[in-house]
Amino acid sequence: NQLMNAYDRPKRRKVEHMLAATGSVMRLVAEKGLPGRQDLTSSEREWLDKDLGNAVSEWEKSDFKEAAALIRTAQQLLSVDHAFLNELLTLLLPLVRNIRETFSRQGWLSFDGLLARARTLLFEHPSVRERIKRDYRAVLVDEFQDTDPVQYEIILAVSERQGSRADVWHDMLLEPGKLFIVGDPKQSIYAFRRADIEAFDRVMEKITAGGGMAQTLTTNFRSDAAVLEPVNEIFDRLFERRPLVQPANVRLEAHPQRCAASIEPGVRLSVTTPDGEEETFDAAGATRGESEVLARWLTDEVLSRPAMKPGHVALLFRKLTQADAYLDALRRHDLPYVIEGEKHFYRRQEVLDLVNLMRVLEHPHDEVALTGLLRSPLGGLTDRELYELKQAGHFNYLRAARLEGWLHARAAAVRRLYEHLAWLHRMIPVLPLTEAIELMFDRLPILDLAAASLHGEQAVANLMKVKQMAASLADRPHMTLSGFVELMIARLEEQPDESESPLAEESLEAVHVLTIHKAKGLEFPIVVLPGLHQGSGRERGVSHVSYDWSSGTYGLSLDRHWSLGSLMVHHKLRLREEAERRRVLYVGMTRAKDLLLLSGGSTTRSVGETVFDLLRNIGTGEIGTASTEALKVGGSAIPHRVIRAPERKRPSRRMDGADSTALIDHEKVAELWKIRTARWAEIRQTPHHVTPTTLGQSAASVIRETTQVRQDAEIGRLAGVVAHRLLERWDFSQDPSGLYTQVASALQAVLGPDDQSHAGTVAESVNDLLATFSRSEAYARLRSSRILGREVPFIMPWGDRQVMEGVIDIIYQFDGELWIADYKTDAVLADEAVLHAERYRVQSQVYKAAVKQSLRSEPRFHCLFLRCAAAVEL
Repeated sequence: NQLMNAYDRPKRRKVEHMLAATGSVMRLVAEKGLPGRQDLTSSEREWLDKDLGNAVSEWEKSDFKEAAALIRTAQQLLSVDHAFLNELLTLLLPLVRNIRETFSRQGWLSFDGLLARARTLLFEHPSVRERIKRDYRAVLVDEFQDTDPVQYEIILAVSERQGSRADVWHDMLLEPGKLFIVGDPKQSIYAFRRADIEAFDRVMEKITAGGGMAQTLTTNFRSDAAVLEPVNEIFDRLFERRPLVQPANVRLEAHPQRCAASIEPGVRLSVTTPDGEEETFDAAGATRGESEVLARWLTDEVLSRPAMKPGHVALLFRKLTQADAYLDALRRHDLPYVIEGEKHFYRRQEVLDLVNLMRVLEHPHDEVALTGLLRSPLGGLTDRELYELKQAGHFNYLRAARLEGWLHARAAAVRRLYEHLAWLHRMIPVLPLTEAIELMFDRLPILDLAAASLHGEQAVANLMKVKQMAASLADRPHMTLSGFVELMIARLEEQPDESESPLAEESLEAVHVLTIHKAKGLEFPIVVLPGLHQGSGRERGVSHVSYDWSSGTYGLSLDRHWSLGSLMVHHKLRLREEAERRRVLYVGMTRAKDLLLLSGGSTTRSVGETVFDLLRNIGTGEIGTASTEALKVGGSAIPHRVIRAPERKRPSRRMDGADSTALIDHEKVAELWKIRTARWAEIRQTPHHVTPTTLGQSAASVIRETTQVRQDAEIGRLAGVVAHRLLERWDFSQDPSGLYTQVASALQAVLGPDDQSHAGTVAESVNDLLATFSRSEAYARLRSSRILGREVPFIMPWGDRQVMEGVIDIIYQFDGELWIADYKTDAVLADEAVLHAERYRVQSQVYKAAVKQSLRSEPRFHCLFLRCAAAVEL
């Protein structure tokens, strides 16, 4: 009845049909019990498989997803066959036990195996569990929403009360105040790694039921308020609270002192439509059109701004398999990009070219590898030139001399390459693997060509990673170049997870392309979520073996044989997957600091639910219609722009037949190279890390020394270290006479064995210093001030290429103003202090810049010369 009342009259006929069909299946189940398929009549099987199956397919195209899922469950109930699965287990278990024992004997253990054994150790060995509970007084777990149930049980066991020992997690009593967890269930997106949102909720319930507190953090230090407001409105509606499945939304607030955005902040919606009025897009066509629009938008509207770099932009995908069309558009528009993580290392062109080179050197008659090599930047031949080379019978680099009779513009270039290949082919067989690859890099301009490619530095880093991989495998017995080539070819076919060189993660010279899962924890000024017209896809099939932690239910399935447990677990997983898709969207949207672009194409249909579908259901305004200026969601209006798909930009090509030498200005290249060399020399001589002391040395050197040194330099240095140590811990509100009683302990902590002979002299020097300082106006001032920090470390960018590090002696507040003081133990007279303080002017500027950057307040600075009790403001 609730389902019927939810829909208007035209839809009720469909609903009635669906409910009637479901009732028929349920009656059949009730009459037959829970039979296997062999117990059904042929007519019943035909009705179940054909008529009902067709009906379900039709209903799934409508918006009655829950009813369609109910039909599928009813169908699956008819396939429950415990007898078959029990026989299967009887056959398989001895094999599984044998494999497990063999692995254990040989020391083969996966990470999951380590977790399982750790849990077993805690639960089956009470003495070990008690000792670990006693050893660890507190347990802090970060990113708690990403842990899996086995890890939950380990955490709970370690956090259990002393003397208590429960056999199952439900019965564990937690030690009050011991377990501290940090996690955001709205960002639980790792179900494929067995992260369990239900387990998260149940552990939270256990903690709070035991007297624990749950505190909600709502300040967002990353995003602009113009981004957060629409995100809050969207997920107030998409995050419908469902216990153990989906938490409610918690609205985020922007940090009040956030730096101003470098681009107009906010959330925008872009929809690409076909160019013609009567045209329609399928999913692939929409993706191609949208990718072209995005590439032009980045080129013309974003990266044309002086302050914006390609590295400020991130394209985030649910799966990187969706990224190919967008990468093609970036390449055609000469936009550098880097793909971070997953399976793309072995698909990078420079890696493929290097594998072809190694393959050709090992197998000279491999014409497929030779074709790839000749088409690469190393060969530089066009398809037409390759065809002509093949037709002339010169597809063999071991016969390079024959090219003398080939009258072709590229004959000389091909012959030079062939001669290099033939030389390497002769030399490499007698060399170890690492030296063989080193020789290739020395003999051929492989790295130079990679550096000159679109991806420049990243391409070079990837080639160096191949070299490092070879070096790491070189100690394997009989690992030759041939073996390494076969390994690389196998990896090219299997496409294992392998990220590119991490160089790109810190670069601002390339657009970041990565999955939302990889982006979790990261932030970018501009985030683009492309392909929002792409559906979630068909529902995944049931796993052969499944397990539900909270209920302890196992599920088994094979082909059309199911256990009841597998149906129950599958039903729960289906609900969780739908909720997790929304959480993945949330994580993607909250990576944006300044600008979030939601982008997609206008399609006639898609497989599964799309993000555009979600937005249509919660917003006002037709997505993809030019008359819609903004999509209104709650109190937010998201600007909406419809763009007709432009003609695709063609990739730039080399001008065939042109005299390349005429295009090169040799004098200009020489001048640029001279400038580059000078700049490189300057960079090499510039230290990466600097301190206020080293920065101020040059300034201090020009100030004339006015005072003779009145003490031994080493005694003065040690006295200064001891004085700083004392004042770092001293409470200025106490009687200053207490300082003298701590000199001996400070000396013991500071002086090494070689310094003990100076202990008496250093103690006398420190006492004299303290006697003067403790009676001074400067000390009285500190006594009446509010101390904000002592020995405060800082690190910040300095100039274009340097990092500044330092430690501030003391920061305090006096008469409403912020002050920085730096203790000086220099042996100067009071009337010389002002001139002497000029040595430290650069240091004062650095300290003030660091405090202003951190506290957003303009501080004042003075040097406190302790020996003469003079305070000099700079």
